[in-house]
Amino acid sequence: MKILIRQALIADPDSPFQQQAQDILIENGIITQIGQSLPDTDAQLIEHVSLCVSPGWIDTFADFADPGQEFRETIASGTSAAAAGGYTTVLAVPNTQPAVQNKTQVEYIINQSKHLPCEVLPMGAITKNIEGKELAEMYDMRMSGAAAFTDGHKPVQTAGLLLKAMQYVKAFDGVVLQVPDDTSVGTHGLMHEGVVSTQLGLPGKPMLAEEIIVARDIALLRYTQSRLHITGISSPAAVELVKAAKSEGLQITCSVTPYHLLFCDEDVQGYNTSLKVNPPLRTKADMLYLREA
Repeated sequence: MKILIRQALIADPDSPFQQQAQDILIENGIITQIGQSLPDTDAQLIEHVSLCVSPGWIDTFADFADPGQEFRETIASGTSAAAAGGYTTVLAVPNTQPAVQNKTQVEYIINQSKHLPCEVLPMGAITKNIEGKELAEMYDMRMSGAAAFTDGHKPVQTAGLLLKAMQYVKAFDGVVLQVPDDTSVGTHGLMHEGVVSTQLGLPGKPMLAEEIIVARDIALLRYTQSRLHITGISSPAAVELVKAAKSEGLQITCSVTPYHLLFCDEDVQGYNTSLKVNPPLRTKADMLYLREA
């Protein structure tokens, strides 16, 4: 089967055609030719204004309802949605019911995701039942294919427990993934703490909640020399902490959500609940900083 894509902007820093509009010929699922005015003989033609082609995207913090709530979503339907959005790989957080906390559940996700349009990399829970009390069976999960370890939407709050987790995963070169949120700070916050929250009369959540956890987790990383990923970062000060840690040679990475690059707290005016996210949308200056970073 042949598919010809006409005049698509190529977004790939590793390609010699980066930021160029080119024709792309695909034969049996493989790109065989890139150029201008390629012949469309026997090819399905895709032609539209403002087409863009890039390598497959990776979601490092994807939620699935399977296992446990397949009536809402299965791994098959979830990966179909991911593929429709341009994602070819997703890392699945373990916040399912039950939580992904043993090798059997990891193997289930891997087996269910075979031959689907998107690769699913399961992440195992750091603590049993994601309760932040006892370490889960991380070694067994890693040997069964867990890509990383996280308590997902309920980040580990106890420094001593996270210290043990980092020490434990270091033995098999594992990665700990943390959402940067001290849940004791700004517990009832509905949006970013600042001028806009005051104008709207809504309780705010300060960036301090994020910065405390990032600073603490970097200190634990420095002590253990393990591996850490901070997901959903939104504070410029937190980004600077990560930069400094990387300059030390620590094995740390971080990521930001697309909406923190596109929206700010001013967009919440009018009480737009579709923009109520965690961490909350920060100021316009913070948004522009994250774009640059």
